[in-house]
Amino acid sequence: MSERGKELFNRLKRVKAILALIGESEDSHLDCKEWPSDEKSAQSLLAKAACGFANAEGGVILVGMKARPNSKGEPDLIQSAAPVTDASAVKSRILDLLGQIVEPGIEGIHVAKVNEKAGSKSGFVVVYIPAADGPPRRSKKDWKFYVRIASGTLPMEYFQIEERFGKRPPPRLELHLKQEGITAALHLSPHAPVRWLALSLQNLGAGIAKFPSIRYKRAAAVIVDPQSPIGLSRRATDNEWDAFRGGVDDVIYPGETRKIARLAQQSRNTGIDPDPRPALGHLGASGQTIRAFDAINFQCEISCEGAATKTVEKAIPEESVAWR
Repeated sequence: MSERGKELFNRLKRVKAILALIGESEDSHLDCKEWPSDEKSAQSLLAKAACGFANAEGGVILVGMKARPNSKGEPDLIQSAAPVTDASAVKSRILDLLGQIVEPGIEGIHVAKVNEKAGSKSGFVVVYIPAADGPPRRSKKDWKFYVRIASGTLPMEYFQIEERFGKRPPPRLELHLKQEGITAALHLSPHAPVRWLALSLQNLGAGIAKFPSIRYKRAAAVIVDPQSPIGLSRRATDNEWDAFRGGVDDVIYPGETRKIARLAQQSRNTGIDPDPRPALGHLGASGQTIRAFDAINFQCEISCEGAATKTVEKAIPEESVAWR
């Protein structure tokens, strides 16, 4: 989901939030609709609105609200609630229709019903339509391409359609940082354990990620394991950052996860263990100490050809272990 679409979809799962829209204007991410009584009108309305968002930045169709402009040329103003009589039935029908009335199909749609009152069938249906990758989507009801611009859904111009058909689907790289346990590592810390982290990149987009890159801020006591394979070339950088960048042959295909490096966090001694029982398979009932791994705020920047650089943060909690 886009950030705006995610925020809207999640917020509008409550009746109070829906009714609070009354008096507000529709915008490029919100389109309010009354559900038509006849099937033909319902299909046409839904296909046009879904295509409009898919061919733009994505957004939310809110079924069960009345919106009209106060005067010609002004954005539609959300005027009142117009709940559907059976929110569950309308939700099911919308899910069925969206796979039939838009070409090509739209992936990642989310639909939720919001009952008007506890125990009632009437209510609202909230539909999230994500921005679509690749070619433009068109309505199979009138065979037109639509795009959401400001508060209106308009037929696409020829140049807009041509541009979208020539546009390749983009890659979408995401951080994958997985904890792999705590063990001894004699080559790094002969007398104390280390906490292992697997650093990877996942391509969740529909396009190939070329020249993938990740750089992250160095955290206290976290180093790259020199004995583990490296998935992308490690680049020289300053004291604050570690960086890995791919060359012309380093591509990450859609659905692929590329392991970049194995990271090790060293521990610190916090004192003698009051419980003398052996821990982590280490024999002996005396001389154990508590080793602590500090919390990590992992901050990184991810980029590749055809996608904007994005900043990602992930928190790794602190952890302690008894060690002999």
